[in-house]
Amino acid sequence: MTDGWRHVSLDGAETNPEKPGERWELSSALGVDAFNLNVAILDPEDRLSQNHFHYHENQQELFYVVSGRCRVETPESGFEMGVDEAVAFEKGEAGAHVIHNPFDEPCKLVAIGWPPEGRYPVHQLEETVDVYDGE
Repeated sequence: MTDGWRHVSLDGAETNPEKPGERWELSSALGVDAFNLNVAILDPEDRLSQNHFHYHENQQELFYVVSGRCRVETPESGFEMGVDEAVAFEKGEAGAHVIHNPFDEPCKLVAIGWPPEGRYPVHQLEETVDVYDGE
């Protein structure tokens, strides 16, 4: 870090073209190694994860909606999440989820996962379409 701090702007940062939606992976740009920090924009019909309905064996995750809305599917149910709402998932199968955008407007989210090395392995359980109940 320069003088004890780093600054980045999404305008100047590159997105990860291998991930669904438009995603900025900011941890490395900020010199952060304690957690993964991502900002993502999900257009209508986009999902956040390449792995559809999944869980991380060794990583917890937290998501915060900045603008728009999205849908969260869990093993028990699904719900809509809007601006200034957050959800956290524990590691392991109990934290299985998928976040997707079935709505007409984009959704911007902040995603944090910790510990960063816990991202893998990821266990995909089902395709998103198979867990979405259309509500």
